[in-house]
Amino acid sequence: MEIFHKHKSEGKIRISRELSEGEKLGTSNRKVQVKKCLDSLGIPCNLDDVPNIAILGAGGGLRAMIALHGTLQELQKHSLLDTIMYLCGVSGSTWCMSSLYKNGDWAEKLQALEESMCARLSKYTWSIPKATKMLLEAAKDENYSLTEFWAYTVVYGMLHELDKGHLSEQRSASENGHNPYPIYAAVDERSFSKVTEYSPASWFEFTPHEASFLGYGASVPMEYFGSEYKNGELKKQKEEKSMSYLQGLWGSAIGSKTENEKVIKDIFFGFFKREKESHSPSKENCPEGIVEGFPAPTLEPEAGDMEGSLQSEPAGASPGGFSPDTKNKSITENIKGGVDSVVDFARMWQKTTHGLLTWKWGTNNNFLYRCSALDSAELVKDKVISLVDAGIAINCAFPLVLRPERKVKLILSFDYGPFEPFKALKQTAKYCKENCIPFPEIDEKLLQEPDNPSDCYIFRGEGAPTVMHFPLFNKVNCPAYVTEWRIRFTPVRCLYHVGDITKLLQSARLNVSNNKDKILQEIKYIVAYSSKKRSS
Repeated sequence: MEIFHKHKSEGKIRISRELSEGEKLGTSNRKVQVKKCLDSLGIPCNLDDVPNIAILGAGGGLRAMIALHGTLQELQKHSLLDTIMYLCGVSGSTWCMSSLYKNGDWAEKLQALEESMCARLSKYTWSIPKATKMLLEAAKDENYSLTEFWAYTVVYGMLHELDKGHLSEQRSASENGHNPYPIYAAVDERSFSKVTEYSPASWFEFTPHEASFLGYGASVPMEYFGSEYKNGELKKQKEEKSMSYLQGLWGSAIGSKTENEKVIKDIFFGFFKREKESHSPSKENCPEGIVEGFPAPTLEPEAGDMEGSLQSEPAGASPGGFSPDTKNKSITENIKGGVDSVVDFARMWQKTTHGLLTWKWGTNNNFLYRCSALDSAELVKDKVISLVDAGIAINCAFPLVLRPERKVKLILSFDYGPFEPFKALKQTAKYCKENCIPFPEIDEKLLQEPDNPSDCYIFRGEGAPTVMHFPLFNKVNCPAYVTEWRIRFTPVRCLYHVGDITKLLQSARLNVSNNKDKILQEIKYIVAYSSKKRSS
């Protein structure tokens, strides 16, 4: 097994439709593991006939993060996880992925990682000094936008951790063959506003090796993403973006613009309210915005279970929802604990205010700025780009795994999103039709019950990848409760008790366990077809 190492040329821009050398290496090593798995499942095949299978995790806030974890664990339980070549996520699914890939052998210890996730998400610890320090440091950058504020307040408040690691540090976990190769989705908001979700020009992808414009075949090494370039030459290298920042960028559209704006304003102006002592577990003493900004259903809780409203604290939370180091201090004292300079604080205040007025998100240096090697006058003239949650386009990143270079034969699409469960499928069908990309025909007659869907839909087409689509809540895993659970587990909900985490995990697992034989049958068919085609 080989491992990809740095070279002196790594800082250079790459204009090519080919996969990166790191991805080629990672998928080559993974193919050996997939073959071993197929052999053990009674599907013997030559290495050349090993099919590339991709999992797509849709966006959906914490709901998606938790559900994807359950999906992966159930696939592992039935010896199917090692058949997967790619794992691709949008929004909340990327939160799950970015946490898993910190572990080089995460696929082998999902149970322990699940327990760790449940413990973390059910014990709310939001440290104002830590958030403030991260914000003040981020505001020193000329490209500071609302993404930084969102990442270090809202997403930090939802995930209950600040991750200062980097995506490039996931290279070992993505190259060793033990795990599927990860792909994280985003869209370029400026391109999206000028074209549509059906244009490849809108789509942007992150892997541990590169950050890339899908529509232009243009990439930069991940550790150089955000650095200053001009005409293809590196002018100023900047520190690689932290994982917490990227989690904020990938998950910046968990609510509508109105909902997101309210969350930000509640937190932002809450920083400047007069002192409030946080000694009692009441709504008034929770961090402003973390409670107020995320509307959630007010369902009656079951005995010993999660309350539907967010105006409550998880078991084990510190009074007022603060971490132990801040719970006995007023908000003003906590903010002061994170502020070393009045000038720094004023800068953050001014830049965040400007971001609210201009609705400025995901601002990063454009590595294609004035790049003469690229035939796109519109893109190369912009010194900066604006990257946001791919869910504003298509809430499942089909465009990224449909790159012909990835040769994906089977797509397992797990829909965790807030929309009707077939929206992403229909959008993808249109995307593929407009861009002449092979995709199976989506029979609308099969999609007649969006409010009460089945748990698995299979679409096949000649010369196209097979798609298996799994709505999270359906008439099989939660009969008579589909609509209620969609509301209860709304993507804009930010707090979960263990009881509701368990319900989500179980729903996701049932979609795999109830359809494991169908998945296995599709894999057998694809392998047999590939073998027959190659020998003929």
